[in-house]
This record gives sequence, structure tokens and C-alpha cells, in this order.
Amino acid sequence: MNTETKHIDVTSNLVVKRGIFQVALNYYDLNNKRVQKWKSLGLKDIPGNKTQAKKLQKEVEREFEEELNTPKETVQSKGSNILFGEYMKTWLNNIKSSVEPTTYASYKNKVETIAEYFNNLGITLSALKKADIKEFYQHLVAERDIKPQTVKRYHANIHKALNEAVELELLQVNPADKMKMDKSEQFISSYYNQQELEQLFEVAKGSIIELHILLASYYGLRREEVCGLKWSAIDFEKHTITISHTVTHCNVDGKYALVKKNRTKNKSSYRTLPLVVELEKLLQERKHQQEQDKAKFGNTYKNKDGYILVDEEGKLILPDRVTKTFRNLLKDNGLKKIRFHDLRHSCASLLLANGVNMKEIQAYLGHSNWNTTANTYSHLESSTKEKSVNVIANVLSQKPLTAE
Repeated sequence: MNTETKHIDVTSNLVVKRGIFQVALNYYDLNNKRVQKWKSLGLKDIPGNKTQAKKLQKEVEREFEEELNTPKETVQSKGSNILFGEYMKTWLNNIKSSVEPTTYASYKNKVETIAEYFNNLGITLSALKKADIKEFYQHLVAERDIKPQTVKRYHANIHKALNEAVELELLQVNPADKMKMDKSEQFISSYYNQQELEQLFEVAKGSIIELHILLASYYGLRREEVCGLKWSAIDFEKHTITISHTVTHCNVDGKYALVKKNRTKNKSSYRTLPLVVELEKLLQERKHQQEQDKAKFGNTYKNKDGYILVDEEGKLILPDRVTKTFRNLLKDNGLKKIRFHDLRHSCASLLLANGVNMKEIQAYLGHSNWNTTANTYSHLESSTKEKSVNVIANVLSQKPLTAE
């Protein structure tokens, strides 16, 4: 009697849906029924991404085929007595190739905390209860002074990992389902007013991050968007600037990694804006200076990718250096302490104070949805509210509020 299990072969197609690369995974199950599964690669369909998408397509296809052909008995036996903390580590390792390095680094820090806590208690995956998870969240707040908003990120990791356990039939139900999370405190951003920004611009003149500061303040750019600006993003004929490339960094398995991406944080972050006259002039001066630097350093000039914000040798001014230089600039000149990212909030506050509505600010800053903008900047709407109060007061005061 032949007891061998039929091997399931998987094929795939790379397609674009709603501007994002996705993989269509095709196979015939043990009943010879054709099945198709979809997986998003999270890559925007823009020049430079197709090669990376094809590479990820092969990885996704291979990993999916391995999963389909792993005997369920083997998977289940591994999961029956595995410590929950060890399961979380395994889950993280399995998804490493399918997420961005920055995402993996963020997940890794949280998974290590989760694993340490639950392994010390000896709680297995099969024995994990909703009460255990809730106690862990309470531990994060009470013992580690972690804010509720960050606890939600821990919950997101645990929930994803347990969903995977259900799919692998290690669990029948996800104990993290429908958990009520404590309400997060509203984040109140720091920002500079017009006068404070003007003081900052004055002391930043000649600094290596002068343009970083101006671009972040005028356009509300994130640090990774500023550092990722290339000359290809500037159209001097149409007088526009396009935000389409980012540069950030993370610590992956103890190693510093610089991540360059031909895409932004989300679909809405890809945006084209008019060039401010003053900035256009500075950019033209910077371009001219780079040509002189290229001639000076010749073949040793480093900027092969056409980045705007580099030093005289063509070396990219790294995000960490921007943060450190900005912090020192404020300290050395006695200016109010804010983060570099708070220049983005400063931009939003000035827009709001001068009559630009939330929907328009959402588009300008590249937020993915209106709620993000409204929740972040609702505390800055005092001038708008005062205007509304004055209007209604003037209208209602025209008639006495008495019954006839």
C-alpha cells in the first residue's frame, strides 16, 4: 500500500492591484481542486520596484509551497507543548523575509519582551488564555511604564502571530480576539510658531542641515522623506517637488542597516507639491555646488544615486546625523527643545492657524486618512473654534432669545 502523500506544487503570477504588486499563488489541493491565494507584497508599482517584486514573488512562492507540504501532524506536535514565547520567536523568524527591515526591527524588540515575560511564566501556546495576555499588557503599563498606544502595537504583534497559529491548526481560536484595549492618551505634539521658526531659520544658515530644516518646515516632510530626496524629484521647469523615495535606518539583529525605498510610508504619502520660490533658489544653488564638488573630488565622489542632501564628498547625510545635529543646533542657540519631526507639526499648525482646513492639510502632509490628521492636530484648532464662536455669537445676538 502506498502511504506517500502527494506533493503539492505551487505556481505564481505577479500582478498589480490598486497600484500595489501582489502575488497570485495557484495550486491543486489533495482533491485535485484548483485553489488560488493572494498575497500583497506592499510594493508600489513605480519605476525601480518590479525587480524587487519578482524576487519577493519567488520567495513567497517557495515558502507557501513548503507550508502546504508540511505534514499537519508534525506542525501540530511541535505546537502542542511549545512555550508561547518561543512560538513568538518562530513566528517572527518566519515573517522576516516578507516584511520591511524597519518593520522587522520594530517587531523584534517587542517580540523579545513578549518572549521573556511568557517564557519566565512557563506558559505554553496551547495553554495561553485571554487573561494571561491582559495581565501582560498591565505589566507593560505598570512595570515598564509603556504608554497605552505602544501597548496596542504589542497587541497587534500577538494577534497576528496567534492568527497564524489558528491557520496552522495549532490553536482552535485566537485568545487575543476581541480584547478591549485601554484608550490611548491623545498625543500632543510640540511645535514652533512663526516667530520661533524664523529664529530657527536664522541660526540654521550655513548649517549642514539648513535645507533639511527648511524642507521639513515648508512641506511638513518626515525625516525619511527629506533624506530621500533626489534631484529626479525636482522639476525646475514645472516648479514642483515630488515625494516618492525615502531613506531610513534600523537595527536588524544587532547590525545598523540603511534602508532606501522607491516608495513612501503609504500611498497618500506619494505627492507632488509646488516649489516655494525661496527653496527653489536654494536648491538651484545646491545643485551648482554639487557640480563643483563632483569636479573637485572626481572619481571618488560618492553620490551616484543623485541625492540632494549630501556632504561635499557626496556622502548621504544620514538620518541619525540629522537628528543629532538638529538637537545640538537648538541647544547651542538656546532655542526651545523639539524633535526634528516636530517641524512637520509646526508646518501643520501654521496651515491650520491660517485657514487651511483639515482635509487640505491631510493631502499636503500625505496622511493616509482624515482621522490621522484630525486626531493629531485637533488640539491646534483653537483659532478656528474661536472664529466659529464669534460668528454664532454675532448671529444670535442680533435677536433677543426670548419667547414671543
